[in-house]
Amino acid sequence: QNSKFDLDSPPDLYYIDLSGMPYFLPLLRLYLGSKKVIIATHNVSTPDGAANMKIAKLYMKFILAAFENFHVFSENQKNVLEKIYSYKKILYVPLALKNYGNSNRNKNDLITFLNFGIIRDYKRVDVLIEAANLAYEKTNQKFLVKIAGDCKNWDCYKSLIKYPFLFDLRIESIPNEEVAELFESSHYFVLPYQDIAQSGSLTVALNYNLPVLASKLDSFSEFIIDGKTGFLFKVASVKALSDLMIDILKNHETIYPVLKLHQKEFVDEFFGIDEIINKYSNFFNNTIA
Repeated sequence: QNSKFDLDSPPDLYYIDLSGMPYFLPLLRLYLGSKKVIIATHNVSTPDGAANMKIAKLYMKFILAAFENFHVFSENQKNVLEKIYSYKKILYVPLALKNYGNSNRNKNDLITFLNFGIIRDYKRVDVLIEAANLAYEKTNQKFLVKIAGDCKNWDCYKSLIKYPFLFDLRIESIPNEEVAELFESSHYFVLPYQDIAQSGSLTVALNYNLPVLASKLDSFSEFIIDGKTGFLFKVASVKALSDLMIDILKNHETIYPVLKLHQKEFVDEFFGIDEIINKYSNFFNNTIA
């Protein structure tokens, strides 16, 4: 309601960001219809290798057909939805930056590459491990790779590590109060995914001004200007990531401050709070009208 909050009056809109597979959204559609409901969806297209991938794809197929108004968080997913249903109402506003506070932790003395988040097969942490092995063999230069996040099949990845002294591992769920320290003690954030619709961890890296090394996927290209705010490399390629890491190891002192400066400028412009608020407001008003 535009005038004042009134529990006795029905809402003008219902904004839903919970999938509730398999029952919640079908029941929501049954009881509320579709005109006044906005569905926030991260994965219009389900990444290959995602948990319960086949079921998730079927559920999303139902959601896209059953509802009219959607909020997506990347240009890539907006384009995917428009190709399927050109007549749907779509709001595109990116994920907000994720801020976990400050830790006052200084950067490591060694150049540090961070990978953070729940470890799934499609995120290809194996590519990072093998690329780090190869980079060390070619340079004989010490650096650090931090891998932090829960994993159900870590033994598969652990067996790939040839040089344990290169790796700082925290294979567990990371408490929120410890996330800032991980990012503030690292230099670069690495996303060697084979497929992705959205990356929440990317917004953490952007918040903490860590230049990002990512597979050249549309969902990353939207937020990383190759060679200016970060680097994009051939999708899930050990050689391409290794070559990039070697180049960074050789030129870190020169390129690092420039990458950080350009990334900060991009974030300040692209994630401006006033612009984001206006996009939400305009879409909500147009949906009500």
